[in-house]
Amino acid sequence: MKQHLKAFVIVAVLAMAGLWAYSTYFASKLNQTPSDYSTIEAMEKEGVASFAMKNLDGKEFQLLDYNGKVVILNFWASWCSPCIEEVPSLIKLVKEFKGNVQLIAISGDSSRADIDVFMKSFPEMKGENIHIVFDEDRSLMKKFQVARLPESLVLGTDHKLAKKVVGSIEWYNKDSVAYIESLLKKTQ
Repeated sequence: MKQHLKAFVIVAVLAMAGLWAYSTYFASKLNQTPSDYSTIEAMEKEGVASFAMKNLDGKEFQLLDYNGKVVILNFWASWCSPCIEEVPSLIKLVKEFKGNVQLIAISGDSSRADIDVFMKSFPEMKGENIHIVFDEDRSLMKKFQVARLPESLVLGTDHKLAKKVVGSIEWYNKDSVAYIESLLKKTQ
Protein backbone atom coordinates (compact mmCIF):
# COMPACT_ATOMS: atom_id res chain seq x y z
CA MET A 1 0.00 0.00 0.00
CA LYS A 2 2.88 2.35 0.78
CA GLN A 3 4.27 1.98 -2.73
CA HIS A 4 0.91 2.89 -4.24
CA LEU A 5 0.74 5.98 -2.06
CA LYS A 6 4.30 6.99 -3.04
CA ALA A 7 3.49 6.48 -6.72
CA PHE A 8 0.30 8.53 -6.35
CA VAL A 9 2.17 11.40 -4.66
CA ILE A 10 4.87 11.35 -7.35
CA VAL A 11 2.28 11.37 -10.14
CA ALA A 12 0.34 14.19 -8.43
CA VAL A 13 3.50 16.29 -7.97
CA LEU A 14 4.53 15.72 -11.60
CA ALA A 15 1.02 16.57 -12.81
CA MET A 16 0.99 19.80 -10.78
CA ALA A 17 4.48 20.71 -12.06
CA GLY A 18 3.36 20.01 -15.62
CA LEU A 19 0.20 22.06 -15.16
CA TRP A 20 2.20 24.94 -13.69
CA ALA A 21 4.71 24.86 -16.59
CA TYR A 22 1.91 24.66 -19.14
CA SER A 23 -0.06 27.57 -17.63
CA THR A 24 3.11 29.68 -17.19
CA TYR A 25 4.04 29.12 -20.84
CA PHE A 26 0.61 30.16 -22.15
CA ALA A 27 0.33 33.09 -19.73
CA SER A 28 3.60 34.43 -21.12
CA LYS A 29 2.27 34.02 -24.67
CA LEU A 30 -0.87 35.98 -23.81
CA ASN A 31 1.20 38.89 -22.53
CA GLN A 32 3.16 39.15 -25.79
CA THR A 33 2.04 41.41 -28.58
CA PRO A 34 1.67 39.75 -31.97
CA SER A 35 4.92 39.73 -33.92
CA ASP A 36 3.41 41.70 -36.76
CA TYR A 37 1.86 44.37 -34.52
CA SER A 38 4.73 46.78 -35.05
CA THR A 39 4.65 46.20 -38.81
CA ILE A 40 0.89 46.79 -38.98
CA GLU A 41 1.19 49.83 -36.75
CA ALA A 42 4.00 51.26 -38.90
CA MET A 43 1.98 50.73 -42.10
CA GLU A 44 -0.99 52.50 -40.50
CA LYS A 45 1.03 55.48 -39.28
CA GLU A 46 3.80 55.84 -41.86
CA GLY A 47 2.34 54.10 -44.88
CA VAL A 48 3.73 51.33 -47.03
CA ALA A 49 7.07 52.24 -48.55
CA SER A 50 7.16 51.99 -52.32
CA PHE A 51 8.65 48.79 -53.69
CA ALA A 52 9.31 47.48 -57.19
CA MET A 53 7.46 44.54 -58.73
CA LYS A 54 7.10 42.94 -62.15
CA ASN A 55 3.79 42.04 -63.72
CA LEU A 56 3.30 38.80 -65.65
CA ASP A 57 4.53 40.46 -68.84
CA GLY A 58 7.81 41.33 -67.11
CA LYS A 59 7.05 45.05 -66.94
CA GLU A 60 8.43 46.61 -63.77
CA PHE A 61 6.28 49.02 -61.77
CA GLN A 62 6.26 50.48 -58.28
CA LEU A 63 3.68 51.17 -55.64
CA LEU A 64 4.70 54.82 -55.99
CA ASP A 65 3.18 54.77 -59.51
CA TYR A 66 -0.27 54.72 -57.87
CA ASN A 67 -0.01 57.67 -55.51
CA GLY A 68 -3.41 59.28 -55.03
CA LYS A 69 -5.19 55.98 -55.72
CA VAL A 70 -6.60 53.37 -53.36
CA VAL A 71 -4.49 50.23 -53.73
CA ILE A 72 -5.54 46.74 -52.76
CA LEU A 73 -2.62 44.35 -52.27
CA ASN A 74 -4.29 40.96 -52.58
CA PHE A 75 -2.23 37.86 -51.77
CA TRP A 76 -3.69 34.75 -53.41
CA ALA A 77 -2.93 31.45 -55.16
CA SER A 78 -4.71 29.46 -57.85
CA TRP A 79 -5.09 26.42 -55.57
CA CYS A 80 -6.80 28.48 -52.85
CA SER A 81 -10.60 28.00 -53.01
CA PRO A 82 -11.48 31.10 -50.94
CA CYS A 83 -9.16 33.15 -53.20
CA ILE A 84 -11.03 31.92 -56.27
CA GLU A 85 -14.40 32.68 -54.65
CA GLU A 86 -13.55 36.35 -54.04
CA VAL A 87 -12.03 37.11 -57.47
CA PRO A 88 -15.25 38.06 -59.31
CA SER A 89 -16.35 40.53 -56.62
CA LEU A 90 -12.85 41.98 -56.38
CA ILE A 91 -12.77 42.58 -60.15
CA LYS A 92 -16.21 44.18 -59.99
CA LEU A 93 -15.11 46.53 -57.19
CA VAL A 94 -12.01 47.66 -59.11
CA LYS A 95 -14.09 48.28 -62.26
CA GLU A 96 -16.63 50.33 -60.26
CA PHE A 97 -14.01 52.97 -59.47
CA LYS A 98 -12.69 53.45 -63.03
CA GLY A 99 -9.00 53.80 -62.27
CA ASN A 100 -9.19 55.25 -58.76
CA VAL A 101 -8.69 51.78 -57.29
CA GLN A 102 -5.72 49.65 -58.30
CA LEU A 103 -5.54 45.93 -57.58
CA ILE A 104 -2.12 44.39 -57.19
CA ALA A 105 -2.81 40.66 -57.06
CA ILE A 106 0.29 38.92 -55.70
CA SER A 107 0.33 35.21 -56.44
CA GLY A 108 1.92 32.70 -54.10
CA ASP A 109 1.68 29.93 -56.67
CA SER A 110 4.51 27.45 -57.15
CA SER A 111 4.76 27.97 -60.89
CA ARG A 112 3.92 30.47 -63.57
CA ALA A 113 2.01 27.70 -65.39
CA ASP A 114 -0.47 27.51 -62.49
CA ILE A 115 -1.15 31.23 -62.80
CA ASP A 116 -1.60 30.96 -66.58
CA VAL A 117 -4.22 28.21 -66.13
CA PHE A 118 -6.00 30.36 -63.53
CA MET A 119 -5.97 33.37 -65.87
CA LYS A 120 -7.80 31.34 -68.53
CA SER A 121 -10.69 30.96 -66.07
CA PHE A 122 -10.63 34.66 -65.14
CA PRO A 123 -9.68 36.64 -68.27
CA GLU A 124 -10.95 39.86 -66.64
CA MET A 125 -7.92 39.70 -64.33
CA LYS A 126 -5.97 41.01 -67.32
CA GLY A 127 -8.11 44.15 -67.19
CA GLU A 128 -7.16 47.73 -66.67
CA ASN A 129 -6.15 48.68 -63.13
CA ILE A 130 -5.39 45.04 -62.25
CA HIS A 131 -1.76 44.02 -61.96
CA ILE A 132 -0.79 40.36 -61.47
CA VAL A 133 2.55 39.71 -59.76
CA PHE A 134 4.17 36.27 -59.40
CA ASP A 135 5.87 36.25 -56.00
CA GLU A 136 8.07 33.34 -56.98
CA ASP A 137 10.46 33.61 -54.04
CA ARG A 138 7.69 34.62 -51.60
CA SER A 139 9.62 37.78 -50.72
CA LEU A 140 6.52 39.98 -50.81
CA MET A 141 4.57 37.51 -48.68
CA LYS A 142 7.40 37.60 -46.15
CA LYS A 143 7.70 41.39 -46.32
CA PHE A 144 4.01 41.79 -45.44
CA GLN A 145 3.96 38.79 -43.07
CA VAL A 146 1.17 37.01 -44.93
CA ALA A 147 0.11 34.08 -42.80
CA ARG A 148 -2.65 32.56 -44.93
CA LEU A 149 -4.44 33.08 -48.20
CA PRO A 150 -6.29 35.09 -49.23
CA GLU A 151 -5.04 38.12 -47.37
CA SER A 152 -5.49 41.70 -48.51
CA LEU A 153 -4.14 45.08 -47.49
CA VAL A 154 -6.28 48.06 -48.43
CA LEU A 155 -4.14 51.17 -48.73
CA GLY A 156 -5.61 54.65 -48.72
CA THR A 157 -4.61 57.24 -51.31
CA ASP A 158 -1.64 58.14 -49.09
CA HIS A 159 -0.69 54.42 -49.07
CA LYS A 160 -1.23 54.12 -45.35
CA LEU A 161 -2.80 50.85 -44.32
CA ALA A 162 -6.53 51.44 -43.97
CA LYS A 163 -7.64 47.84 -43.50
CA LYS A 164 -6.17 44.35 -43.36
CA VAL A 165 -8.49 41.57 -44.50
CA VAL A 166 -7.61 37.98 -43.66
CA GLY A 167 -9.75 35.45 -45.47
CA SER A 168 -12.25 35.70 -48.26
CA ILE A 169 -14.89 38.44 -48.35
CA GLU A 170 -17.53 39.73 -50.73
CA TRP A 171 -15.73 42.79 -52.07
CA TYR A 172 -18.53 44.25 -54.13
CA ASN A 173 -21.37 45.32 -51.85
CA LYS A 174 -22.76 48.65 -50.68
CA ASP A 175 -20.61 48.73 -47.53
CA SER A 176 -17.36 48.04 -49.41
CA VAL A 177 -18.20 50.61 -52.09
CA ALA A 178 -19.00 53.21 -49.40
CA TYR A 179 -15.76 52.39 -47.59
CA ILE A 180 -13.66 52.85 -50.74
CA GLU A 181 -15.53 56.09 -51.50
CA SER A 182 -14.66 57.35 -48.01
CA LEU A 183 -10.97 56.58 -48.62
CA LEU A 184 -11.07 58.46 -51.91
CA LYS A 185 -12.78 61.49 -50.31
CA LYS A 186 -9.89 61.88 -47.86
CA THR A 187 -7.76 63.26 -50.67
CA GLN A 188 -10.32 65.76 -51.93
